[in-house]
Amino acid sequence: MSKDYNLLRLLVVLYETRQTVTAAKKLNVSQPTVSLMLKKLREQFNDELFVRDGNRFEPTAKCIDLVEKVPFILDQLDELYTNDQQWQIEQMRGEVTLFFPPTLMAPVAAPLIAKLTLLAPGLTVNCQPWSPMSLHDLANHRAYWGVSYLPMETNKNVVQKPLPDDRFMLVTRRGHPLTINDLQEVLKYPLCVSVIPGYIEASKVEMLIKKYKLEKNVNVRSSDMSMMLELIKQSDAIGVMSEKNGPLLNDQFQTYPLPEVLYQDTFRRQAAFFCHLRDRHSPFTEWLYREVKSLFDASDKVL
Repeated sequence: MSKDYNLLRLLVVLYETRQTVTAAKKLNVSQPTVSLMLKKLREQFNDELFVRDGNRFEPTAKCIDLVEKVPFILDQLDELYTNDQQWQIEQMRGEVTLFFPPTLMAPVAAPLIAKLTLLAPGLTVNCQPWSPMSLHDLANHRAYWGVSYLPMETNKNVVQKPLPDDRFMLVTRRGHPLTINDLQEVLKYPLCVSVIPGYIEASKVEMLIKKYKLEKNVNVRSSDMSMMLELIKQSDAIGVMSEKNGPLLNDQFQTYPLPEVLYQDTFRRQAAFFCHLRDRHSPFTEWLYREVKSLFDASDKVL
């Protein structure tokens, strides 16, 4: 029987997605085509490869053994074609998934996706907030990329590339009693901090409150930036959020630098770009990384 090596890509995608509908979308083919390809795969390897369990396919032992070997082979084949062909973003098809922390959705994710959808109209972008499952998804799926803060516990299947540090600021409503960014004045008002589900550290604000034994607690934690801004607008709460949001705030808000005394603790967060190990050298990964880094750099110049 002749061997169709193109079917190996389906093997990996179906292993990652466990559903023929999702696999079809990722491969940009119809579901009946996926079913036909799976039939051929089973014949070639004389094994069921996947058995149905409800709405999901579960891999057989033979399938798991193959998936441990096939990605390396596919990577080598991809490199051959990448070297011989000129990649163009306009040719991108199918679906990609991007993860961002809530605090970077508006200043980084929005302009990135606006440019991406303009250049690659045939591409569907799924943009999701960073969550406790994001690293798991990045480790187990190709065509997933993300941006988040460090430190982050990753595994061998996830590659991270450095981004410029993110800095933070105070945000109040216009007309708030606070007029200076003195630490003792700031501590008189309720504090609201942005949090990232799945991030392994407490907010820097809470770490510093504990370190300096300040008689203060964080009053509100939120991963919803729209709620946080509405709370700030309607109360005397003081928000702590990424400086990258500064240019996006309207005249209902006032921003202040963080109290000077805190800068001795380098009040910044390291950020990084994440992708699956097998996507680390892909042209699209390089494009995304350059664009995200450029957006980080551009926002720093505005501040």
